[in-house]
Amino acid sequence: MLAIGAVVMSLAPVATAQVRVDGNVRFGNRVKQVRTLDDINAKTLLQSAIPEQVARTVLRLGSGDFQEREDATASLRAMAVADEILMAVLEQGGLDEEQRNRMLGVLRWRVLHRPRGAVGIRMEPAATGIRGVLVTEVIKDLPAERVLRVGDVILEINGTGLATSSDLISKVQRLQPGDEIRMRVLRPVPADTPDGPGIVRFDGERTFQKVDVEFSLGSYEKLGNDPTASALGNPETMRRRARVEEIWARWGTAASSVGVAIPLVEPEESPSPAERR
Repeated sequence: MLAIGAVVMSLAPVATAQVRVDGNVRFGNRVKQVRTLDDINAKTLLQSAIPEQVARTVLRLGSGDFQEREDATASLRAMAVADEILMAVLEQGGLDEEQRNRMLGVLRWRVLHRPRGAVGIRMEPAATGIRGVLVTEVIKDLPAERVLRVGDVILEINGTGLATSSDLISKVQRLQPGDEIRMRVLRPVPADTPDGPGIVRFDGERTFQKVDVEFSLGSYEKLGNDPTASALGNPETMRRRARVEEIWARWGTAASSVGVAIPLVEPEESPSPAERR
C-alpha cells in the first residue's frame, strides 16, 4: 500500500565553491545554468517599489548588534508582504554580505514553510479500472473525518481529474488552509443497490455511487510532517525546494566573486514516519 506520504529521505549537505560565469553558476568544473524564476520578471523586480517598512527592516539586517539582526530576520519572515518584494530587494542590490545572506535565508524559510492545505487522509492508487485515489484512512480532527469514508475513491478536485496520489498532493498543498474545495467521489454501496442516477458498476461486482462533497481545507501543520524534508512522493515539497535552488542560483553569489554555497538540504538523518496529507 502506498500511504499518502512516503518515506522521508534527506540528502547530506553540500559545501561547494561557486562562481558566476557569464550569468551562470560554476560548481567546480561544472557550469549550472541559472534558471529563470517562473512568473518573475527581472525588469519588474528592478522597478518595484520597496515599502518603507521592508526597507527599514533590511537595513537592520546589517546592524552591528547581533540580536537586532536576529529580530529583523524574524520580522521579515513574518511580514505580510509578497515574496516578490523581498526578491526585488535582492535584485536591486546594494546589500552587504550579511544582509544578502540573511535575505536569502528569509526567502528560503518563507518558501518552505508557506502554509499548505490538507485533507487529512492516507491513500493508495485505486483498483484496476478506476482512475482516481483510494482513501485508506481518515485522520481525526481534519476535514476528511467529516466528509470522506474509508473506501471512497476520489476522482476529481475542483473539476480536475486525478490519476495518482501525487496529483492530489499537488492540488491540495498549493492551496491554503481554509480554502474551499470540491471533490467528486465514488462511494461503495451494496452490490444489490438498484441502478439509478449516479450508480456505477465495475466488473459486475463493485458498485459505487457518485457523490460530490465540498469543504474547507485543514492545515498541513496538523499532520506533523516536516515541511523542509525532501519527501519522496511529495511533489509540492520538491517544487518548493526547486524554487529555493532557483533563488540561490540567481542571488546567492555576487557576479565575479567566489563563495561557499549555503546547503539547501538538511543533514542526513533517520527516515521519519510516512507522511499524511
